[in-house]
Amino acid sequence: MKKRNQYRNHYTDGREASANVRVLEAALSLKHRLFSIVALRRGMRRLRRVLIILLITIPVIAGIIWGCMTAVEKAYSLSIDKVTFDARQKLISKEQALRILGIEGAINMATLDTEAMQTKLESDPCIESALIRAELPDTLHIEINERIPVVYVEQESGTDTGNRVRFFMDPNGKLFPVMPEYHRNFMGAPVWYLQPGEVESFTAGSTLSEDKRRPIVELIAAANHYTLVEIPAIHEIFRPKEWKIIITLENGAEVLMQVYDIKEQMERLAMILEHCRATGRHPRSINVVPRINPTVTYAEDAPASQSGK
Repeated sequence: MKKRNQYRNHYTDGREASANVRVLEAALSLKHRLFSIVALRRGMRRLRRVLIILLITIPVIAGIIWGCMTAVEKAYSLSIDKVTFDARQKLISKEQALRILGIEGAINMATLDTEAMQTKLESDPCIESALIRAELPDTLHIEINERIPVVYVEQESGTDTGNRVRFFMDPNGKLFPVMPEYHRNFMGAPVWYLQPGEVESFTAGSTLSEDKRRPIVELIAAANHYTLVEIPAIHEIFRPKEWKIIITLENGAEVLMQVYDIKEQMERLAMILEHCRATGRHPRSINVVPRINPTVTYAEDAPASQSGK
């Protein structure tokens, strides 16, 4: 039996044979070309190559898409499961800080904006500074430094105008609101009555100048070195002149001081009060400005008409 198509590649190499086949096929009618076994086999080979390529590329593409979707889904499913909190002054609790941030329930790591959260905390006038950072996979660290109340600040004219608004002042002279939930341990702080013009705007966020606040801050710091037995709590503070400070103590005594050498004046006050306790006398006014022989007026020495008031 003779081989079919034996003359197609007898004297030619593979490339020439393939070209000759195409020429011969082109001479055939459309019907013969469609039903040609050679053409069918060639089409099947091409289809098989296409299918192999698709079988390889489709899983790869599908894997890439699945990986991206999984990564996005995992990122959006990362929630903060642990929040560490540190308040330097221990005035604000973790729950109060989260309430300031408006955080309730789960926190999503992917949508977390730590800078915005930090800005929000620092916008609270009772907080001096804040630091927030996220730590993968599920931890949020919050650190805050609260403002420490030194004294209440009130305008002296408030007794006449009826405007008895009070703020707290921190050691840097910054005014901030009185918040009992934060400052419950400072509600008994002394009141400093400001003279007109000592602060440009009597509002939260305003700052008193260094020369105005320094003697008052030094006064409170010096008083805190003594027990309430040695020096009773300071109730009110006035500064009628640049050089003069007048304080009233819880025992009713009025003390005249100057803005310099606060620490030494408090030492003299402590010695005078100790002498009063030892002698059973009650001071009404004390002048601790003189280094030698400070003056004391006792309640027992007041005229009968005054003592009976």
